[in-house]
Amino acid sequence: MQIKYLSTAWNDIRQSPGWLAKALLLGLVACIPIFGWIVVYGYLYGWARDMAWGVHAPLPARIFGNEDGKLYSRGFFVLVIAFVFSLLPGVIEVIGVIIGSGPFWFWGHSGYGFGLFSVGIGGLVFVASIAAMFFVVLFSWVGSMRMSIYGRLSAGFQFGKIWSMVRHDFGGLLRILGMAIVLAIGIGVVVAVLAFVVVLVAFLVGVLATGGNLNINAPYLSGPVLGLTFAVGGVSILLSAVAGYGGMVVAVFTIMMVTRALGYWTRQFDVPAWRGQDDPMPFEMRGTYPPRQ
Repeated sequence: MQIKYLSTAWNDIRQSPGWLAKALLLGLVACIPIFGWIVVYGYLYGWARDMAWGVHAPLPARIFGNEDGKLYSRGFFVLVIAFVFSLLPGVIEVIGVIIGSGPFWFWGHSGYGFGLFSVGIGGLVFVASIAAMFFVVLFSWVGSMRMSIYGRLSAGFQFGKIWSMVRHDFGGLLRILGMAIVLAIGIGVVVAVLAFVVVLVAFLVGVLATGGNLNINAPYLSGPVLGLTFAVGGVSILLSAVAGYGGMVVAVFTIMMVTRALGYWTRQFDVPAWRGQDDPMPFEMRGTYPPRQ
């Protein structure tokens, strides 16, 4: 039976005591550069790891609890894995530029031929970059889950093991990716609405601060104009900070959904029966595959 990742992950989050307060706190923590995301990823991938082991528990009670002693190393390793995998699309683009302009510089003498060649290379590089980004996301997700289970960074870069898992249930990962895309679109809409509200409220507050006494023909440094400028600026800064924090909370919630879904996806590989990170996984030893979720 296929798992409905969206509804299942949401139900697990919703049924966790104080889940909203945790999301708000994680959003605040995420505002801290680097360290904040180490905590966020360490906390959420620890929860996903528990699900992969078959432990159906709510969100951990304490964000900084670090019960297993690996909160910070796990979060840091997730960042490292994501960073290293994200280099692949950039490498492809650089190779495309070198091929398109380096060894084939002589095409420049024919103008038209060079133009066609450049367009062709550019198109291929674009397609290759999109495909690379697509697989980067999937490989970094599975790599991060393997790292979380074994507690070692090296487990997150075992490409053969990762690929074996990906190709077994590629469809399941696609459904999780689709969920992430839908949530990302939702974030975009929320951010756009918040930005509009910020501008509108800032302007209205500025107008109220000047008592509506605005004259477009007044000198630039007149009292009403200065009042409007400072009022709009101050309110914009305040509301922008609030909107930025709200965006962080929504982003954290999206990661919360994705990591929980990844925990369910990984559970199908019979994680309690795993041995060393270099050993075959149970379905590899049996020569069969576990039922897809």
